[in-house]
Amino acid sequence: MAQGQTSESVAPARLVIHNIGLLLSGDIGNPILDADTVVAVNGKISAVGKAKDLDTASATIRIDAKGTTLAPGLIDSHVHPVAGDWTPRQNQIGWIDSYLHGGVTTMVSAGEVHTPGRPKDVVGLKAMAIFAQRAFSAFRPGGVRIHAGAPVIEHGMVEEDFKDLAAAGVTMLGEVGLGAEVWHSKHDSYRRAFDSGLQFD
Repeated sequence: MAQGQTSESVAPARLVIHNIGLLLSGDIGNPILDADTVVAVNGKISAVGKAKDLDTASATIRIDAKGTTLAPGLIDSHVHPVAGDWTPRQNQIGWIDSYLHGGVTTMVSAGEVHTPGRPKDVVGLKAMAIFAQRAFSAFRPGGVRIHAGAPVIEHGMVEEDFKDLAAAGVTMLGEVGLGAEVWHSKHDSYRRAFDSGLQFD
């Protein structure tokens, strides 16, 4: 932003995708839309329909779909991100970008369990979850949105730990059963997590 320029004076980013051959909705009840144009303002879809009926002027980006099919991005609800676009599981860089080429635009972490030396103590576990949530909130490889920071429940966690995580922006729990804390009638870690506002993968 230029010096002296305020955010109010910056024109919104306006994307127009036109000449769409087939537009899929993602709604099983109405899978194909009678539309050939999509307008998005600042990254959010603002209009879908026929080009003749929409305001497509002042586009900052205009994409001619050339009659191809446009579909909503897929959501992979079970991934294990580690650090950026690197995973030690396959010793691969660029795996998230590869998912994007398969149509996945959103990922939900089931826990950052492949992190080498993953801490299993409560303090380390919370720190790692908060780090992952913060890092992936600020980093979108190829534009893929990653909901990360999903701690795996470990023995010794108490209600205050879940409240700390929720207050820090960590809203999910990782894959149940990977940590030392296993389901047992005597253990109420899961109830404490639910009561604190966290969700299970």
